[in-house]
Amino acid sequence: MLNRLDWLLLVIGVVLSASGAILLKVGAVNISYSTNLVSVASQIILNWKIILGVLFYAIPVLIWIYLLKSIDVSYLQPLFASIYVITPLFAKWFLGEDLNPIKWIGISIVIIGIVIFARG
Repeated sequence: MLNRLDWLLLVIGVVLSASGAILLKVGAVNISYSTNLVSVASQIILNWKIILGVLFYAIPVLIWIYLLKSIDVSYLQPLFASIYVITPLFAKWFLGEDLNPIKWIGISIVIIGIVIFARG
């Protein structure tokens, strides 16, 4: 079972991961892929949105390692599935991406699965 700190870290990890995906998307649209590989690499390395996005992906890995010390991976991994709920919501709110009814059904199914799993 997760204590309050574990739940807080889980939420922080999920929010950071979802935020990282949004930052990577925003940074990626500014890269010119029609140039040579060195130019593309330098554009990526110098793009603060991509760097921050990668950092926002790395921090949850550290949180994950910390949580795995005391929580079974078979319990923890499904809870991290909440990233599949948060990321589309962030994409809608921050990027204006469309979530059609099928996507909303999918998000709802994931939420139901997480709730059932967390109670088990």
